Amino acid sequence: MSVQLLAGAKNFQVIEEPAYLPNGSGEHLYVDIEKEGLTTDQVAEALAKACGKKERDVGYGGRKDRHAVTRQWFSVHFGDEAKLATLAERLPHGRVQVHGVSRHANKLRIGHLAGNRFVLGLTGDTSGLAEKLARLAHEGIRNRYGPQRFGINGSTLEIAKAWGAGNAEAAVARMIDPTGAWKWGDALPSGYRHGPEGHALGALRRGDDAAKALRVAGEPLRKLVASAAQSAVFNAILDAREAGGLLHTFRVGDMGCTNRGAPFLVEADALDDTNRRAAAGVLDAFTTAPMPGTSRMKPSPEVDAQERQWSAHTGVDWSWFADGGALESPGERRPLVVPFRAAPELRSDETTTWVSFTLPSGSYATAVLEQVGVALPEDRRG
Repeated sequence: MSVQLLAGAKNFQVIEEPAYLPNGSGEHLYVDIEKEGLTTDQVAEALAKACGKKERDVGYGGRKDRHAVTRQWFSVHFGDEAKLATLAERLPHGRVQVHGVSRHANKLRIGHLAGNRFVLGLTGDTSGLAEKLARLAHEGIRNRYGPQRFGINGSTLEIAKAWGAGNAEAAVARMIDPTGAWKWGDALPSGYRHGPEGHALGALRRGDDAAKALRVAGEPLRKLVASAAQSAVFNAILDAREAGGLLHTFRVGDMGCTNRGAPFLVEADALDDTNRRAAAGVLDAFTTAPMPGTSRMKPSPEVDAQERQWSAHTGVDWSWFADGGALESPGERRPLVVPFRAAPELRSDETTTWVSFTLPSGSYATAVLEQVGVALPEDRRG
């Protein structure tokens, strides 16, 4: 029997490793929360309401999966610890538990985390899994974005394409119904919706047009859908470089990054040394691909043109992310290969084999599983 990831939240546990811990003093309340069956944004919205604050007053280091048991810190500007008592009742369709509170001087923002620890439940014949994981640790993990980045049935990416192309009605329709069954002009769905979808639906019920509904949905949604489109570009370039044997091999004009994340442009006189540092078993330098945007960290014009060609089939127009574009974004370069932050470990009980490992922030556990031949259940395939 092949190895499979077991379905269910208890078999997909995520523990955030923060970049720093609160020091106990400051105007931001820090709350250590375990959640299940809820998105990070749903918890953030409930935190804001519980504390009598606006959603923009709540921060977090990264979004965590709804279909998992996850633990992470949130911050609430001038939050009152006593008001957390009403948090659970505001989230009746999921589970939240507050593990601790503290205070700090600054708001938590996306990226304020070092990595994530994963504990995953597997079934099947795992006899060869340790060897495969050791090989992956030697070679490095292909740092592709997992299907959850693109939403149910790829809906987040489809929203991005419609939004970027100026088709607000199509973007709102896909936001309201990720399956694509609801069309603009149909009767509006009834019932309450959380988060950006709820804000957009409320705007439509008030008679606003689609463009206004997108604005009301908020900047976090725009950033989320922009990141889905950028991620499609990144994955396409990763696939092209892998097919060409270029995951661990630099060319003159490529952009790379060190194991500390510092970017660099590959020059001819440093090419041999840089390729030695990027080799499997060394993993001290990494090839990169763009999350397109306004960033000035760009490769040579020749490499830039090839990256655009490699990603053309995604249907994502890089101009959407430029200054004044519908999905304007600063962008960044992301490593194509990453190392484990902590080596994989395996243990078994009577019914389950558990694999645990730690990844850098922004890297996907499902990518690790797919690269060692572990099959994903339906709820992990996007």
